[in-house]
Amino acid sequence: MSNIEFENDQFQSQFKSRAVFGQPQTPGMAAWLVRKGIIKDEASASKILNGVVIFNFVLAAFLIYYFVL
Repeated sequence: MSNIEFENDQFQSQFKSRAVFGQPQTPGMAAWLVRKGIIKDEASASKILNGVVIFNFVLAAFLIYYFVL
């Protein structure tokens, strides 16, 4: 058996894709939400931003269905 150790401390960010690419800092929009006091932490910012993206997809699908089709 080989003795392999992994360092998981560097991947503590909620935004895991940024940590994989070597950018562990918080994305700008999430940092802005936390800095303005709108949201308390990075996990909440992630949930809110994901909700905004989902809402925009639903709105776009509705508008395309209603006005184009």
